[in-house]
Amino acid sequence: MKFNHLDAELQAKDRWASRRQRLVEFLREHGLSGLLAKMREVGLRGTIAFIVRQGRYQICSLLGKRWDRKYGVDTSGQIDLDNVDVIGPNKASGYASVSTSPRAFAYLSQFFPANWKDFTFVDIGCGKGRVVMLAAQFGFDRVQGIEFAPLLCRVADQNLVRFSGRRPAEWAIINVDATTVDLPSGNPLLIYCFNPFTVDIWERFIPALVRANELNRRPMRLVISGSLPETIRAAAAVILRSQRFCERAHGVTPFFMDAYAPYTYWIFDSIEATAAEIKP
Repeated sequence: MKFNHLDAELQAKDRWASRRQRLVEFLREHGLSGLLAKMREVGLRGTIAFIVRQGRYQICSLLGKRWDRKYGVDTSGQIDLDNVDVIGPNKASGYASVSTSPRAFAYLSQFFPANWKDFTFVDIGCGKGRVVMLAAQFGFDRVQGIEFAPLLCRVADQNLVRFSGRRPAEWAIINVDATTVDLPSGNPLLIYCFNPFTVDIWERFIPALVRANELNRRPMRLVISGSLPETIRAAAAVILRSQRFCERAHGVTPFFMDAYAPYTYWIFDSIEATAAEIKP
């Protein structure tokens, strides 16, 4: 994979890639005595929990990079929003861009409609584009990624060009705030959301979904998931309060080695969806 200035810029901002460097810098500044003092401060349990957590991140990062090498792209890691510019006023309500576990995506695909080939797949908060590529690899022919950070959009666009896997008939990355997005029309929609934003933005994103439903008059399935259970539960409550969606399923994924934590998930259908149009 050819390395360019975008790769270098993202590597410098990637929290997962910089973990080892931050440890080296800590040791340079505080020495081994500082590390031992920190361990005494958090205690044995805290130290063990820290080591387990760091080990999990390292394994997840290694497996993510293996997936990237397989397809010639750069999608793994974590980019904190403090390190990038965004479109719109909602930066404080967004979460870090974290690559999605391919195995968790495969698990959640059991909740895709039986007639999923009729659907346009839309990833809200697509980051560097891994889910867009996973959807393409799964078999969707129309795939769209929505992202409010211009730098991440440029990297995602670059990844789509590089991607050596299955390429759909139509795919695109759109740089826009989710609260003002115009979702595609003409086909049923599968809206996929992985840790995109806080509950206050969900309150303002639901109208965009309702607007798309009213204009499109086609079924919509909403798949939300993430590693922050409280946020996913609160988002599900907002969605149900809108009275425009009905719940199909919810739960927690198994723990996969390429995910740093299990994902809490909720699955919804728009109330306009009929048995003839959207199948379980």
